[in-house]
Amino acid sequence: MTLLRLEVTKLRHQKRTWFGYAGLAVVPLVATIALSLSHSAPDGEEGLAFLGGVFRNGLAVPVVTLLALSPFLMPLAASMVGAFMIAGEAETGTLKTILVRPVHRGALLAAKFEVAVLYLLSALVVVFTVALTAGRIAFGVRPLVTPIASFGVGGMLWRGAVAYLLCLVAMAAVVALALLFSTLSNSSLTAAILCLVLVMVVQILTSFSYFGFLKPWVFTTSFTAWSDLFRTSIPWWTLAKTMACPVGWSALLTVLAWLRFRRRDILI
Repeated sequence: MTLLRLEVTKLRHQKRTWFGYAGLAVVPLVATIALSLSHSAPDGEEGLAFLGGVFRNGLAVPVVTLLALSPFLMPLAASMVGAFMIAGEAETGTLKTILVRPVHRGALLAAKFEVAVLYLLSALVVVFTVALTAGRIAFGVRPLVTPIASFGVGGMLWRGAVAYLLCLVAMAAVVALALLFSTLSNSSLTAAILCLVLVMVVQILTSFSYFGFLKPWVFTTSFTAWSDLFRTSIPWWTLAKTMACPVGWSALLTVLAWLRFRRRDILI
């Protein structure tokens, strides 16, 4: 617990932490502006106007925001924070100082992983709060009615909150992958790029039907699994199986990171 508290304090005092919050918080503001303008779509874009008319609702803004964040921006944030945990310390020369103390490397790595996930959790809370606030100011809050389903205020709120939690579970696997690369490199930028590129490549590959057999086995499939929450009947069993994949990958990748980190020579 002491290690985790120290890591949280360290993260709180880094400027990149607050820049990350600010950058992610801009997305719901952009989404709100886009939805507010969608009622006046150009000729030939009636579909956009209709979509805007349906989703110009304060309760829909968090969903639209998460839809925009899930494929790239959240994996980017997870890659960056996970990559910095070990490689960033090596870059600044503080990793050697930390390990000079009687600190168990496994405990340190666990604290690093936990604080990275906590950072993403707090970032998602910020995004959800900003999205809901901006949506309420711009459109008000009322039941959401679509051509295929209707959701009450309470239903949309709990579905939105659970959707953000499921996104966090999916992003934890990206953090674990970035943490593994972080133990293999002394450059946080290199680790982040390797992680993000691998995630993007897997997403592109699984978008082709030829590689469809990979979908149950790769955690990128879970990035948008939360969308099942907004069906009339939620497929809980299918959703649970989909989310088990990133949980398993998180555990496996964290163990691999630990095996690497416990044998790593700290030269700088």
